[in-house]
Formats: sequence, structure tokens, C-alpha cells
Amino acid sequence: MNADARQSLHDVHTATQDVLKGYRTMLERAEPEIRPTVQALTDLHHRHAQEQEREIHRLGESAGDDTSFQGTVNKAAVIVRDWVTGLDRDALSAVRQGEEALRDRYVEAMDEMGAGATGTTRSLLTQQHADICNQIAKLPKS
Repeated sequence: MNADARQSLHDVHTATQDVLKGYRTMLERAEPEIRPTVQALTDLHHRHAQEQEREIHRLGESAGDDTSFQGTVNKAAVIVRDWVTGLDRDALSAVRQGEEALRDRYVEAMDEMGAGATGTTRSLLTQQHADICNQIAKLPKS
């Protein structure tokens, strides 16, 4: 696998970790009406992160440094939203936007991988992308 394909996998892993930071904070603060949705998304992305990490290790690399400042921004955004408007059903439109941004990151990564990514890495990202699309379809648009 080429270096671009490996970097794309790391980028998706970083984006997944960043989303998880926001969801973990949201779980602590969410109103009961949306907690099951946030829990399901947290569980999904946690599973995805573990699968990504296994794939990164299979490729002989470490995933330990796959974090970014965006995770901190996501966490802060959840806290501020909770202070201002609360984390009730209205927050799900923002959740949908975050899921759509993550979905788009998967598309970018798979495009960047090009022909250099075959087999398990491409299959993994393709399946995870489909999982995210299925979750987006369940979320309110506004």
C-alpha cells in the first residue's frame, strides 16, 4: 500500500477519534430523549476506531498519535451548546451535520487512496462509510 493510502487511513482514524470526543461529552450531558441515539453513534464510532487501529497495526504502523485539536473543539462545542440551548432533540441536527462531515472525510480518504488501497483497507473504509450513511438516514434533517 502506498504512503498516501496509509495517511488517508490515519486521517480517517483521527476524524473518528475527534468525533468520539464530542460524543463522549454529549453522553454525559444529553437529555434522556436523545441519549439512545448518541449512545448508538458513540458505540458505532468506537467500534470503527478499534477496527481502524487494528488495520493500522496490520500495516505495521502505530495509531497512537492519531488525534487533533478538532476533538477538543468538538468537546467544547458540545459544552457550549448545552449551556446555551441544552442537548435535546434539537441538537440532533448538529449531530447529523457532524456525521455528514465525517462521511465526507471517508469519501475524501478513499479518493486519496486511489489504486494504492485494495483489499482489507478499502473494504474496511467502504463498510464503515456505509454504516455512517445508514445512521445519517435515521437522523433528522433540521
